[in-house]
Amino acid sequence: MFKPIVVASLPVRSREDIKRVDEIESDLVELRLDYAKDLPEPEEILSYKNKVLVTLRDRGEGGVGDFSDDKKKAFLSKLADLGILYDVEASFLMRREVEFREKVVSAHYFDRLPTREEIDALFRTYSQAFTVKIAVSDLPGYREVLAYVSTKQNATFMPMSQDPLERLALSLLGSKLLYTYIDSPTARGQLNYLEAKRILDCIFK
Repeated sequence: MFKPIVVASLPVRSREDIKRVDEIESDLVELRLDYAKDLPEPEEILSYKNKVLVTLRDRGEGGVGDFSDDKKKAFLSKLADLGILYDVEASFLMRREVEFREKVVSAHYFDRLPTREEIDALFRTYSQAFTVKIAVSDLPGYREVLAYVSTKQNATFMPMSQDPLERLALSLLGSKLLYTYIDSPTARGQLNYLEAKRILDCIFK
């Protein structure tokens, strides 16, 4: 059993929000740029590159943004050129070619559960990713699905359920990342990052 990397999710509504990164005591800070009305220039994030994970998620991916595929591709490509870690949805990679090696490749399942064959294909296709992240709704059988994902190398996995302790407990099966919140949850079932750190520190003394 290894300790998950704690990712604290920060909705970025203005450029001032980015400056909070230094004060947040998590392993990584997820910059949720889909909350921003105007995207910052990638260069504005560069000084924080060792601490941040950039996410630009549109509504169809469970986010709040509304971006064209071309705009998203251009932005992610700039981040890749600067060596900044970002999250990209697997479904987007089927439509546009952007760098996924050493990035977070996500797959969200809201209305159904993935088959083992789909899971196998994701990990095979994106074996060079920093991690492959699979999030599933709490439909019948979801724990069995996540247990199967936990057997994969370099996996991040989570239920999209209301219970924060379940999300934390399942992460202990070997999830690379544990997503948490700073001020208010950006997804169902998130723990506050300070509480998550406190619990994990007790477990991994």
